Amino acid sequence: MESIEIVLTEKLKGISEIVSLSDSISSDSSLFGAKASNLSRAIQMGFAVPVGVVISKLCTRETLESLAQDIVDMLGGIVAVRSSAVKEDSDTEAFAGMFETCLDVRTGEELLSAFDTVKSSGNSEHLKKYHGKAIDGEEIAVVIQSMVNSTRAGVAFSRDPLTSEKKVIIESNYGLGKSVVDGIVTPDSIEYINEEAKEIFIGYKSKQIIISKDGIEEIETKEEDTQKCSLSDGELQMIAELAREVEEKLGFPADIEWAFDSNNTLWLLQARPITTLKL
Repeated sequence: MESIEIVLTEKLKGISEIVSLSDSISSDSSLFGAKASNLSRAIQMGFAVPVGVVISKLCTRETLESLAQDIVDMLGGIVAVRSSAVKEDSDTEAFAGMFETCLDVRTGEELLSAFDTVKSSGNSEHLKKYHGKAIDGEEIAVVIQSMVNSTRAGVAFSRDPLTSEKKVIIESNYGLGKSVVDGIVTPDSIEYINEEAKEIFIGYKSKQIIISKDGIEEIETKEEDTQKCSLSDGELQMIAELAREVEEKLGFPADIEWAFDSNNTLWLLQARPITTLKL
């Protein structure tokens, strides 16, 4: 990880529109959006965040073109491309699921296409209905991160988003978190209070999304795995502690996306304020 960061920093030297997420300048939300800012701050505080870069809202496609393949290669050959709009992930508007996300991007050409897709997604009908108007591409920064080939992934809230109670709500499925975030399956849902899970709902996790050599695939989950929780007691505790620590260190009740890789490393993929709370 450290060697990748060194290579990134050296390659991007002098290019102010594209910076490493570990660079403190990427915490400037006015240029790089709140999503990138939160991830940058999390990295600086020691959280395990996938290595990546953020493209300023002012960056043009032409600036990216000469670096696109290098960025993919430096980030491990498979990347995720997400929006980081200036108004996104604020205290009042999350924009969750409003902008396009492109997974399993493997070439410079695919990266440029993903960049165009994300920048233009501020004009979608469902975003305009949510926000009241379109968001110009010039107000959308773009985050590019090495993809975590997760074995389990999902979301967690450091408070109950409906009642504001201080309990962690965890939702999980096998494979990539896309199946949970996009509502493709009924995930496991766990209420975690103090140091133990108080209520566990086993979702019928009939499908999961994985990364294969051919790209993103949706596969059937083994019947025996659908009938048990996708997380162990120890893993539930790790996620609960992560959600609470994000709230404590970033300074807001947190809605996070997380993932376990094949080495059972827990990664923080996104962190945003919970916008439904009445504190």
